[in-house]
Amino acid sequence: MNKLTLSALILFMTLGLAACSDDEPEDAEPPAERAAEFGEEAEQTMEEAAEETGEAMDEAAEETDEAMDDAGEDTEEAAEETGEAMEETEEENTSN
Repeated sequence: MNKLTLSALILFMTLGLAACSDDEPEDAEPPAERAAEFGEEAEQTMEEAAEETGEAMDEAAEETDEAMDDAGEDTEEAAEETGEAMEETEEENTSN
C-alpha cells in the first residue's frame, strides 16, 4: 500500500472508532445526578405506598368495627330470643 492509501485507511478507522466510542449523548446527566433522581423517585414511591397502605388499613379497621357492631347486635338479639324462649318454656312447665 502506498502512504496515501494507508493514511486514508488509518484516518477512516480512527474516525469510525471515535464515532462508536461515544455511547452517551452530549446532554446526558452525570451518574451522581441520575442516582440522586432515582433516590428521590424511590422516596416518592415509598411515601405513596405508605399512604395507600395507611388508607387501606383505615378502611379495614372501619369494616372490622362495623362487623363487630353487627355481631354484637346479633348476639343481643339472640340472647333476648333465648331469654324469651326460656320464659315461655318455664310458663308452660309451671302451668301444666
